[in-house]
Amino acid sequence: MASVDDEEGCETSSLIWVNSLLKGLWPNAATALENFIKNELTSKLRDGTPFSLHFARFSLGNGVPSFGPIEVRRHSESHVLLELETRYSSAVDILLTAGSTGSLSLGVKRLDFFGKLCLELKPLLDTWPIVGAVIIYFAAQPKLELQFSGIVDAPMPGLAKRVQAAVDGLFSTLVLPNFKCIQVTSDERMLSLAACTREPIGVLKVHVCRGINLAGANWKMGAVRSFTSNPYCVVRLGGTSLCTSTVRNTTNPDWPETDTAYFIVHNREQEVQVDVMDNDQGFFQRNFVGLLGRLRVSVSQLLSMRDAAKEKVCRYKLDTSQVKSGLLHVDDPVNTGVPSEIDLKYKWLEFAPASVSDRADRNHPYETHAEPHGVALVELHFGTGFPEEAAMKGLRWKCWIQEAGAAAAAAVYSSSGKSPEHPDFQTSLPDCLHHAIDRLNALSVDAAEIAAIIEADQAEVEHYLMAKSKHVESEAQRKLEHGEVQCMELSWYETLAVLVSEPDTSVIHLSLVNARGEVMGPLE
Repeated sequence: MASVDDEEGCETSSLIWVNSLLKGLWPNAATALENFIKNELTSKLRDGTPFSLHFARFSLGNGVPSFGPIEVRRHSESHVLLELETRYSSAVDILLTAGSTGSLSLGVKRLDFFGKLCLELKPLLDTWPIVGAVIIYFAAQPKLELQFSGIVDAPMPGLAKRVQAAVDGLFSTLVLPNFKCIQVTSDERMLSLAACTREPIGVLKVHVCRGINLAGANWKMGAVRSFTSNPYCVVRLGGTSLCTSTVRNTTNPDWPETDTAYFIVHNREQEVQVDVMDNDQGFFQRNFVGLLGRLRVSVSQLLSMRDAAKEKVCRYKLDTSQVKSGLLHVDDPVNTGVPSEIDLKYKWLEFAPASVSDRADRNHPYETHAEPHGVALVELHFGTGFPEEAAMKGLRWKCWIQEAGAAAAAAVYSSSGKSPEHPDFQTSLPDCLHHAIDRLNALSVDAAEIAAIIEADQAEVEHYLMAKSKHVESEAQRKLEHGEVQCMELSWYETLAVLVSEPDTSVIHLSLVNARGEVMGPLE
């Protein structure tokens, strides 16, 4: 892996006219959303939960969402990336009640949202609809702050955090490496793996070296400035995380080099999050402090301060606003205004093509904690013969690396396979004409007359009718052989990325798993 990274050029623009238009449309859009919540979502909540949950009130207030600035990056002749900042801040009136009498209630009185929404348009076509697919995702977790009312005002520890975590979990399904792919063109020949997936751009090496002036979770009443913690770190980027070792009885810990994490990066705006925690897992819990501080920094911020291929150590101030300061010693750094900090060592590893000479010149064994030699990209396209019942609930691929003499690496998962909306008849005729052709053919209208009626090429109509006939025959034959047991085609068009340290001895494992995580079968 090399360590050279060229900044991509981009164009930035405000969206004043969009926000002006949205200001006029938002009252109607907000009313439509509120009606949907009251009329449809409430009934689903009532029927799907044992507590008869329903929205007693739902109003988004007078705030209007705003968009911009927007950055447009052209990655290639067939690929454009739009990065759009989105904001919404308003006093709201949302009340969720439970029980027949509504005695249990949870209210939200203010909502503040900020996120950078990314839209990838690819491939760009020379025919309508110009764009083959749109990939939608957030590079980093959007920031959504809720101010609660109702039951959360009562002394019920942890309820507000659980609700906040549940809402954040909804957004995390669109945070890289997760994304949503919307196919714009119906011609699947225009779509490919490259059109419907995101490939990584590099690997980030991260090591939390030490902590300085961390909060002291353990202290005794009456003791003067005698407080310690058992700190460890949880380092996250995207869907991958690393838990470091615990350093006991200190507020200035040093973590070993073995606690180094390697993260596969898909977008420079992805965030590295470091949660410094207190390990209080004895037989009896002695304190309830938990979080000692948090750091969030984007990959682009780290890269802007790096020095080419060299490792760099930077000191960062932790956000301690969520630390339970009331449970700390009065002289604790968090209570006296002394900043809690960590030293973060990092290095950017960019992809470089592997060469035969690189492999031939390796005359030394891999070190136990050496940098990864590369990334294996496992391409998932499509397949047939998947059981319909399991496929409708969701079938995913689980992929992991097994290296000689080492424990299995953490697995990565694909999204659920998607079934085709219609059989692929390999024709350029629009889908909307297929039904018309079927109806006319059922009335014994010949291909030439059908082509004249729908103003299409006769050869295309004949090709469609022949392909449709073969499809009907194959379906009849399948039912004759297997009864009504339904098997279906699924497509993924996705790339799974896994780190490889020892390519000569590593084995890639790939298994199909159902919605419950049960292995349906390995792919040998």
